[in-house]
Amino acid sequence: MSITNIEIFRIAQTTVNAQAVDRWLNYLGVFEFDLPAEAVSDPALLIALAAKRCYMSFEPGLNPNVTRVRKDYVDYFDNLLRSKHGSVLEHSSFTYAIEGVTRVFTAEMNRHRAGWAISEGSLRFIRFDRDVPYWLPTSIREDATDDLELAERKRLTREEFHEAFRDTEERYARLLSIWEMDAADKNFSYKKKVTSCLRRIVPLGVSTGGVWTGNIRALRHVIAMRAAPAAEEEIFHVFGKVADDVIASEPLMFGDFKRCDDGSFEPGYWKV
Repeated sequence: MSITNIEIFRIAQTTVNAQAVDRWLNYLGVFEFDLPAEAVSDPALLIALAAKRCYMSFEPGLNPNVTRVRKDYVDYFDNLLRSKHGSVLEHSSFTYAIEGVTRVFTAEMNRHRAGWAISEGSLRFIRFDRDVPYWLPTSIREDATDDLELAERKRLTREEFHEAFRDTEERYARLLSIWEMDAADKNFSYKKKVTSCLRRIVPLGVSTGGVWTGNIRALRHVIAMRAAPAAEEEIFHVFGKVADDVIASEPLMFGDFKRCDDGSFEPGYWKV
């Protein structure tokens, strides 16, 4: 067995079709609105366009009720979040490939299905060979600040984890042999059925991976809930990484999140 590291990869994000936006704005009679400079990302731009369409606030006078508009996009997004105009955040999304996480993480993420597209590695199709990998919980890792009693408890726990996964590997290998999974006459359909059956002995803590796409509103919600002190430790670990990524890359939409001393993140604006 092997111990995995958790890695995240932002593999996609919303892209704006500038030419189509120009045609749309012309159709609306908007002629003085300039698309913002490169400092505003495409995901942020799309949200701004959607929000401005709600009030026809692309330029003064387009809506007789609007006599001035915000030109500063830092101020604009701060007002958007402060006023809880959260529905427009759903237009933009980020896609993350997340690897090395366990079925504990994926079970937690399934509770946040709204606003997310999920494609998880399927243990019905993917069979193990000689290795059943797992992620070592942060709560049982070595820590120089631990007293002797806690350090010993952690050490013994790590040994039990190791033995449990080694036992699973041995049993899984015997089952593969019983069902002659490497025999030349066994087709894919046969292998899929057996693989689906054998996954039942694999622990919940087995490492896997997949692709998760979340809209900005859903992403803010999960960071607020799962990069919080009371969150389960693995999803806390993952969304700490995600929070670091989106805050650095999208400060207009995530800049209100602040890192606390315990590594958690707290939003300036809740329930947007």
